[in-house]
Amino acid sequence: MDSQVNSLRHFQQHSRLHFIGQWKTRMEDTFKQLFAERPEWNHGKLYQQNLFIHIDMDAFFCNVQLAKPEHAHLRSLPVGIAAGKFNSDISSCNYLARGYGIHAGMYVNAAKEICPDLQILGYDLAACEAVALQLYRHIFSRFQNRANISVEVYSIDEVVIATDTADYELALDVCHQIRSDLRELSGCTASCGVAPNIMLARIATKSAKPDGVRVIRPEEIGPLLRRLPFSSIHGVGDSTLNKVTQLLISKHLLSRHSDTVYCADVQALTKEHLQESLGRKAGETFYKLCRGEDSRVVVRTGDLAEKTELGKGIPNSVGSSMNYAVRPTCVEDIWKIALQLVEDSCVKLDRYNLVAHGARVTLLERHPLHPKQPQKYMGRGKCIELHVSIKFAHPLSGSASREMLSEVQRVVVPLLVSNRDTTDEDRAKQLGLDTADDRTIWTITLSDVNEVLIPDIRGMTVQLTGLKEIGAVQQTEKQMRTEKGQMSLLAAFSAKRKKQEEETPSPLLSMEQTLESEIQGSVPLSSAQPIDTKNCLYVLSKGKWSAEVCAEWQKSCRSACEMGDYALVKAHLKCALYLIASSATTLNAKEEYDRVVQFVSTQLPVAINIVLVSFLPCS
Repeated sequence: MDSQVNSLRHFQQHSRLHFIGQWKTRMEDTFKQLFAERPEWNHGKLYQQNLFIHIDMDAFFCNVQLAKPEHAHLRSLPVGIAAGKFNSDISSCNYLARGYGIHAGMYVNAAKEICPDLQILGYDLAACEAVALQLYRHIFSRFQNRANISVEVYSIDEVVIATDTADYELALDVCHQIRSDLRELSGCTASCGVAPNIMLARIATKSAKPDGVRVIRPEEIGPLLRRLPFSSIHGVGDSTLNKVTQLLISKHLLSRHSDTVYCADVQALTKEHLQESLGRKAGETFYKLCRGEDSRVVVRTGDLAEKTELGKGIPNSVGSSMNYAVRPTCVEDIWKIALQLVEDSCVKLDRYNLVAHGARVTLLERHPLHPKQPQKYMGRGKCIELHVSIKFAHPLSGSASREMLSEVQRVVVPLLVSNRDTTDEDRAKQLGLDTADDRTIWTITLSDVNEVLIPDIRGMTVQLTGLKEIGAVQQTEKQMRTEKGQMSLLAAFSAKRKKQEEETPSPLLSMEQTLESEIQGSVPLSSAQPIDTKNCLYVLSKGKWSAEVCAEWQKSCRSACEMGDYALVKAHLKCALYLIASSATTLNAKEEYDRVVQFVSTQLPVAINIVLVSFLPCS
């Protein structure tokens, strides 16, 4: 077990979630190799995407195991897949188990209380990978010489195909062939949906499960959507559904006693109504989706140039995490973990030929009121997240892993202690935690966080940020210089001033920038817009904290709470913190902020506790 503790390699080799999370990235390289071996399968960029096919494996992790001859006797029984027999969570289960109410995410013990006959099998990630690769080969071979296609891998058990044909019968025939090939060679089943766009193809697949094919033709779209539950649209979660439900009720378009919101109900709302409730981008998106309109296209896996052209090639950040079997006993263990995470992040940086301008380090500290040994063996249990941001002096490439590690050490070491005099109860009070079940919305973390007990660290993440292409950075530097190789006077002064600002950052300025970004979200703020909650908050953030401003803030925050928009509530809390912190008199800042938090707690359906890892400087 010692070789497994604090080992990123072991974590990545045995973590199902890491395996799934890295699948799309790995398939970029796999498809490039596949196209090199079989050039006839590479149809290039598809300029006309007429039909879409969505393929989703049925109970994938479970069916891969049940397809094995040694598990044939279990096929008529309810079966679940989990890492352990007792306290592990179920990741997949067959349809017999689902009939008992068992679902992914349920603990094995709880599932067996519902269904005592439930059989538990472990993961076989290698076998899952082999079946997924078989599926891709079946797709390319069956479409060869029949239609040009673009294939985008969504996850290990899900893929979307765009074709240049408008022949539904051809697409249906190919789907039957692919499913037959897959069943014959792997023993696994898949469901397919064929439709004029990606959203409708997903809906078709959902109705075809398990082990079926469904086609949605253009003439069926209108009647289908009118009776389709709005929640059936991919991307409609509880938050979106609740906001739309409340909006419909407020417009007298839905009864408070209605159990289901249908797309026909949402179609009665204007685009402006949805944008007001969901935000500009999301409002427009769901306005179109509930009418069956989806302009998304398939972006070919294995074609980085096409992804870049569509704005999907360069990630905003790359990083690496570890949150299992993390049990450091000394600071050297922390640096061992950090080095592994930095080096893994640098590999991803090199993959895209990028440099990073900064980093964000996250430490998971054991919740002080939770046991040192969690229910799940070597798991992390309930934790508090501590975030520290780093600004590099200059852009760093993947070859600078040691320099990045030094930067991580510089900002993290002041936070760490090997032991501390305070008890767990005192630590909880220090963090504003009253009970083990406290619910938190957000965590403030400034540079003066300290006394993080090394043995209580249960996870760590290193995320490289501010990514730019190496060529773009070099070109920017070149433009700042004259033809003789000297920097212009204006550029020199600008560069020096920028460097000075970066070396002496203002915490309040940083918070102001973060606040403005969070308030704006997806809705551009301008004087031409009607005054809504976000605009009101934006105006408030530009003022000074006073009794009048506090009253306006409460009015705006109450609206956010009534909408159940927790992200907007979070922005209100940050706004209040910023205004209180930047006031001329901060002597009673904490008391004032406590009153703000208490106000929010009384407005929300569930009382909240705000974790203040660090508050603000008091004079």
